[in-house]
Amino acid sequence: MYTQKKPIDNTHIVREKDRQRNRELLAVLFLGVPIGLFLLLFTWQNLEVIRLGREATRLQQQLKNTEAVHKQLESERDRLTSFETVGHQAATLGFEAADPKTIVMVENRAEGRGLRAEGPPAQAVSSPSSLSRGPAPGGR
Repeated sequence: MYTQKKPIDNTHIVREKDRQRNRELLAVLFLGVPIGLFLLLFTWQNLEVIRLGREATRLQQQLKNTEAVHKQLESERDRLTSFETVGHQAATLGFEAADPKTIVMVENRAEGRGLRAEGPPAQAVSSPSSLSRGPAPGGR
């Protein structure tokens, strides 16, 4: 009742190349690869658009912040260079108003530097810092 199966030896069988299957594979590759590359390029392009949009938004926010800081610094500069503030600081440091007749105007000329005196010449002074200060302590 029991039969024994004889092992099948297929080593001598040579398989033919399936030309129809190869044609189908090439057709799928020739159609699928360009479509896949197009989809990959399309996805990459959309991701770049999203990334650049975020970058543009970030740069606009940074520009807005920089303009706000610039405006704040300009107002602070205007406040610090106003006549009232400078006059108050000069008075605090002991500076006095200079006589308009003793002011010497220095200007750059095309051929070099030159001095132009307004009013009669002032007395010789030993240091430039004492030009507009009051009398030196312990001195003349």
